[in-house]
Amino acid sequence: MERRPQLLSRLSRCRPEHLVPGMFLEAALVSVAARAPPEVLERARQQISEGERLVENYRYPVAWMLGILDIIGQDAEARGGSYGESIYQTGRDAGLAYVRSTVGRMRAMVGSASGLHRSLEGIPSAASVAVTFGEHSYRRLSPNSGELIFKQDLIGVGWNVGMVVGSTSTALALGPEGLKFEVTVTDEDASSFVLRLTW
Repeated sequence: MERRPQLLSRLSRCRPEHLVPGMFLEAALVSVAARAPPEVLERARQQISEGERLVENYRYPVAWMLGILDIIGQDAEARGGSYGESIYQTGRDAGLAYVRSTVGRMRAMVGSASGLHRSLEGIPSAASVAVTFGEHSYRRLSPNSGELIFKQDLIGVGWNVGMVVGSTSTALALGPEGLKFEVTVTDEDASSFVLRLTW
């Protein structure tokens, strides 16, 4: 899904004004703790400024998050796994954590009452509130399909796809075959892509 040179390219473009919520960083660290040895978690924690205490709704540099995701990917490769798949799984873990949060539970209730298109239409506005970079949009393709378009999202394809698929399928109680997806990356560093969803 994504390779290390792509993540490092996005990391090189990060600026101080490119921020993500503490919830994203915390979710990535929780995923590391569940999937990797303690020394990998320690290396991941070192990506956060020394002494910094994460607060769910505060914003922090996306560079910290990319540093954590890079450590996750490198650890997966060292153990014979896939760099991109491990980042996808970390995003999926974050999506599950989001659904369990107060805001996530509210969105899930709204989504289950109004249908999947309405849930997916809310993702671009949620993204614009959460992060300070990129463009996000949604369009319906048919009654049972749609696509999310991400442009210049520094977090990249792996995490974002995992987050969307994990949170959407869990919130709406869709089984393994209930939500199918296909991803088309549209630039070299995997910051722009189209996520097509069918249900």
